[in-house]
Amino acid sequence: MKSEALVIGINQYPFLKNTPKSRAKHVKTPAADAEAIGQLLEQYGEFQVQRLPVINQADELQVNPQELVKLEELKQTITELFHPQSPHIPDTAVLFFAGHGLRRSGDGVTEGYLATSDTLPSRDRWGLSLQWLRQILHDSPVRQQIVWLDCCHSGELLNFAETDLGLNNFHKISPV
Repeated sequence: MKSEALVIGINQYPFLKNTPKSRAKHVKTPAADAEAIGQLLEQYGEFQVQRLPVINQADELQVNPQELVKLEELKQTITELFHPQSPHIPDTAVLFFAGHGLRRSGDGVTEGYLATSDTLPSRDRWGLSLQWLRQILHDSPVRQQIVWLDCCHSGELLNFAETDLGLNNFHKISPV
């Protein structure tokens, strides 16, 4: 049984500000949280874990709290997890994201986003669309998909107005 995980912890948000002159909304714990989850999955779940952003510390890969994660890099790694190019599809795939989450409302539509380091809402760069993520999950050949979002507005992933994920096989876990 093949199990893979992608743990993402974004601490750096140089462009995410309340005003152009205010301080950036960097956060302190997402990278450490993602690394802790990754280690637990490796140790107790026998998962092959990919980290983002990654740094090699003493021949050990870890989530890097100082590195930036751009939107295209995040999209590519999530696509590779749920739509692998190899013929060996994992039985289980886990996506863990810790960082900022954003919500955009307009024209009667509300959409959630996973903020990336290049997010800049004033220039209409919101990050990774949760609608896009729902579609990736829907189309994925991976049978068991686990998505754990540790960010604001993560509930927008469960906004099923536009996408049917096959609710007969979907189990909702309520926040504590």
